[in-house]
Amino acid sequence: MDQKELHALEALCIQEEPPGCQAGCPLGVNARAFVQAVGKDDLAGGRAILEKSMPLAGIVARMCEAPCEQYCKRETLGGAIAIGRLERMCIEAVPSKAKFLKLPPKSKKVAVIGAGPSSLALANDLAKKGHPIHVYHTESGPGGWLRNLTDTVLKLEVIDQELKRLESFGVKFHPVKVLDYALCTEEYDAVYIGQDDELAADLLAMIGPADGETCALDQKGWFTGGLQAEGDPYRFIMAVSQGREAAISIDRFLQGASLTASRVKPRNGKTDLFVQTKDLSELKRIEPADQAGYTREEAVEEALRCIDCQCLECVRNCVYLAEYKSYPKVYARRIYNNSAIVKGVHQANTFINSCSLCRQCEVICPNDFSMADLCLQARQQMVVEERMPPSAHWFGLEEMKSAQGESRLLSHAQDQQDSAALFYPGCQLAGIRHLQTVKLYNELCAIEPKTGIWLDCCGAPAYWSGRQEDFEIMVEGFRNDWQSMGKPRLILACSTCLKLFRDNLPEIESVSVWKLLAEQQLVKKNIGKNALALSDPCTSRDDVETQGAVRSILQQLEQPLAPLEMSGKLTECCGYGGLMAGTDPALGRKVVEARVKQTESVMLTYCAMCRDRLALTGKPVLHLLDLLYPETALEAATPAESISARRVNRRRLKQIMAERCGKDELPQRYDWENIELVISQALEIVMEERHILEDDVRRVLHDYKQSGRHIAHGSENRKLASSRIGAATFWVEFYEEGDTFHLLRCWSHRMSIHQPDTGGR
Repeated sequence: MDQKELHALEALCIQEEPPGCQAGCPLGVNARAFVQAVGKDDLAGGRAILEKSMPLAGIVARMCEAPCEQYCKRETLGGAIAIGRLERMCIEAVPSKAKFLKLPPKSKKVAVIGAGPSSLALANDLAKKGHPIHVYHTESGPGGWLRNLTDTVLKLEVIDQELKRLESFGVKFHPVKVLDYALCTEEYDAVYIGQDDELAADLLAMIGPADGETCALDQKGWFTGGLQAEGDPYRFIMAVSQGREAAISIDRFLQGASLTASRVKPRNGKTDLFVQTKDLSELKRIEPADQAGYTREEAVEEALRCIDCQCLECVRNCVYLAEYKSYPKVYARRIYNNSAIVKGVHQANTFINSCSLCRQCEVICPNDFSMADLCLQARQQMVVEERMPPSAHWFGLEEMKSAQGESRLLSHAQDQQDSAALFYPGCQLAGIRHLQTVKLYNELCAIEPKTGIWLDCCGAPAYWSGRQEDFEIMVEGFRNDWQSMGKPRLILACSTCLKLFRDNLPEIESVSVWKLLAEQQLVKKNIGKNALALSDPCTSRDDVETQGAVRSILQQLEQPLAPLEMSGKLTECCGYGGLMAGTDPALGRKVVEARVKQTESVMLTYCAMCRDRLALTGKPVLHLLDLLYPETALEAATPAESISARRVNRRRLKQIMAERCGKDELPQRYDWENIELVISQALEIVMEERHILEDDVRRVLHDYKQSGRHIAHGSENRKLASSRIGAATFWVEFYEEGDTFHLLRCWSHRMSIHQPDTGGR
């Protein structure tokens, strides 16, 4: 990903777009942050937010007509937040503690004709930048029409206080009866005419129209603003805004810069920020008991009505995105920096490798921002550049190798020389529900006798881990296997397998086994069931056909369904997809726990891994096969199958299917499979967490029996043995009792350790 691609990707994330209130503020005040501060009763913090964007906040906060309120999302849900009243209350309740900084003085001088709101705002902004400012005003004093107010909204003492602040910035005020306009032209480098002051009245007929964007007049170096229609409901704040825009233009003019290049235009309420309001209830606007305005308590109550407009739709619905305390635009930059600058750091690598690649974020995002694409491409690049940590996806890849090796079987049906179809159950169904897989295969053979069997792994771990070259080699092998079987139709039980075959081998006719069963109407009615919450696998997100077939089967079973909001296209991952559970087990656990909390009902799914992942939490979960084949059904509360049992079950299924298909050569049985183990429940949990298989332990102990190599550990009966198996070294602490091995501890690592010859000790 280069910088251009990064910027295009960042632009898709709209979280940093301003909320409507800020976009609707002519001064760009962060009204959302201000209201949130008031809601926390942090009035000092609220005032600081106002003073950051408001020139002469003591005046502006009291006088602002609050055009921002018309863009408030609460407008139709009880009335817009009373931002204007909150500003007045806040500015009156706490004194200013701001320390306004001024840049070093510059040489070029600016004349300001008139001292109305626009002129004072311009003088404030330019004086802070170090420009010498001279303000000419009538003898009645600076402030223009503000001094003529008769109500109590703005007192003269407030105006005078802000004028003193301007004087502290170096602004000079000059009272005049008649202005010498030639003097302005000769002595000043730029001139501003404030049309919201009577001193400029004589010039109005001569100045001509100003540029709407820059406030520039035809006469070079002259600018104007502040003219508002008498009936304009936002007369004051728009005058202040024009003064600020003119200040930007004058500053650029004095520096010899373009008045328009890269200029940020006023938004006038326009924003791309998406804010979800469908679940919000109406909450009426708080009206002050006193016409003078809010009390502090009333202000806090009103501010708490703010819904804190954010997008964050993906973050709210994704445990993974929420875990890292930010949002996709920031994540894109983090991943880019990890690749292009720091060349791989542990925290960033974990972040990249923990995404489940489920694509829910892409569906939820108004702009289709895909964290899945971002993380997968980063993984692929890290693999190519040999920066992918070997430990990141180690166990998932080992499981894939086992399923593609010792558990693999490709065969025509018994007594058949060719196949019209091949049943591809997938490695997880084979490992978790191997007996039900046999039942399902038998039923498929009843529909089409020429249905062969293909036990294998679709290569998802290689694809998810970014090993694109390895995955492409596997795809080519799948194509060759399919061609060798006569190019039959493929019937798949796993949504992940189905998606990968359809995406990468479109020439193969691939169909979901659930669609086939729904069409055959082979199921019988099963009346009297409690409603179940159906959780679709995340890899079926876009597979409307399969989702519909499953629901059709359930209708035939007369199985009622309980509501589960995040299902169908919005369904959530179980924490296994993308190899999340292997990379970050704690995060994978959070994901699945969040999923089961969405319903009180017993859950149902048609993905074997989803079933066992959900069941890890103790939640009662059924697989669709439990409804279809009650005679082999497991209880909803049945614990998840261990990783060791899954490995054994795949071998058992291969043996059953080999015999079922009349294969002469049965699967090889290894000597180490006969070793008897005694493992405590506590140690079983540890082995599961560390991804240590009973197979691994048996192989270590088999090597010990063959070589006698071990280390005495503690008492005479306790021994420690190790073996290098693949990329890992496994250690087992045990004692023997006859032909049985009692395990005490197990661990593994990927270091290579030289073991000296100890003479069998």
